Amino acid sequence: MLSIMHKYRPRFGEHKTALIAATAGCLALSFASPDQVAVTSQICPRDQESSEPLSKVTTAQTSNDESAPVLEEPQEGALRVATLDANLTRSAPGDLFEALSAPGDKDATQVANAVQQLRPDVLVLTGVDVDAGEDLVDALNINYLSVGADGNGGVTYPYSYTAPSNAGVASGADLDRNGTIGGPGDALGHGSFPDQAAMIIYSKYPIQSDQVRDFTSLSWSKMPDNSIPDDVTDLEREVLPMSSVSHWDVPIEVQNETVHILASSNADASRSDNDQARNQDQIRFWEDYLDDDTDYITDHRGNQGPIDKDAEFIIAGSLKADPNGQGPADPTAITSLLESEAITDPHPTRTLASSNLDYGLRLTDDPDRYATAPDPSDSSETYRADYVLPSSDLEVTDSGVLEADTAAKDSSSGLYGTQQTNNANHIVWADTTIGS
Repeated sequence: MLSIMHKYRPRFGEHKTALIAATAGCLALSFASPDQVAVTSQICPRDQESSEPLSKVTTAQTSNDESAPVLEEPQEGALRVATLDANLTRSAPGDLFEALSAPGDKDATQVANAVQQLRPDVLVLTGVDVDAGEDLVDALNINYLSVGADGNGGVTYPYSYTAPSNAGVASGADLDRNGTIGGPGDALGHGSFPDQAAMIIYSKYPIQSDQVRDFTSLSWSKMPDNSIPDDVTDLEREVLPMSSVSHWDVPIEVQNETVHILASSNADASRSDNDQARNQDQIRFWEDYLDDDTDYITDHRGNQGPIDKDAEFIIAGSLKADPNGQGPADPTAITSLLESEAITDPHPTRTLASSNLDYGLRLTDDPDRYATAPDPSDSSETYRADYVLPSSDLEVTDSGVLEADTAAKDSSSGLYGTQQTNNANHIVWADTTIGS
């Protein structure tokens, strides 16, 4: 039943670096190769009688300014992976794509500002409406990430990946027990429409699209010793997937090595007992995926089993749980994952101010130093929600959390020293030496 309700429709974007530069002005398309024209046709379609772009995406001028990031570049041979809960979500399908179809959206500009300061090689964005599919992925990439602003040079990502999520997909059941069927609480994953607040991966390195494993449709009931609440009916057990948004294994080719980006965006445990239980199992899934003895895992292609035991990987995304018990989630699963011998917790100890501020800040030795998000149950408190966790065979050379100017207690100052917007989350990053 779950497979019928959630049909997999892969979306994968690969764009030549030169092509992305060319799309800064759609008129440059006339100089592109036939293959490039085909790839870019969704961004800059033309009719045969007009040289004007017909797409709703209005591309901005990309910047080739190689401004220094707010922190040092990674060591030679290191890979920088970052994740951010971007909070680029709107109340209706199509609204975010409409907003990003031209430069100027303040929320997207703020996200781009953070990304441009860190300049990660691989970026896992959660909390993004991807109902417009690759059109949305390209609009954010071309009109914001690749456009330099506030003294930062644009960042070009020739490769990207997104796929349908469980967020906003109707379940046909009264999951939130409010007496009616329909609405965000009754979706397979919380959301008002399909693919609301979902995920995108951007990469400077090639994504091995034919090797991607997607576990979005994996039934929650298939997980042994799962935490499904007792009041969930047998029919609902058949319907509910383990993932409330998505769980992906996306292999990326880096310097003749393959590193697996294990990306997910988990349930907000503050919403319900169901979400509390689901959050625990969504975190435990990654620990199971790293265990040779796991046999219940099946991906969207029908391939079974965990990740290869010798694979290099990096878990990245919004797990929404804090091992110190801060925030809404039970700390049991995240504590177990962080203590696993298979992964390294970088313990990001750096807080860096915006590049338009003249200093960086060091965090003190207290649990709040890892905080990345406001507690949804108490906005005055923060907790560690977002993670970049490399496999234990990768050498971590640096890591951190990019935060606002915490010395200035000015409510008008936003996360990155800019005007405050909807986003209150921090971007987390780690540098690792691949093949070490």
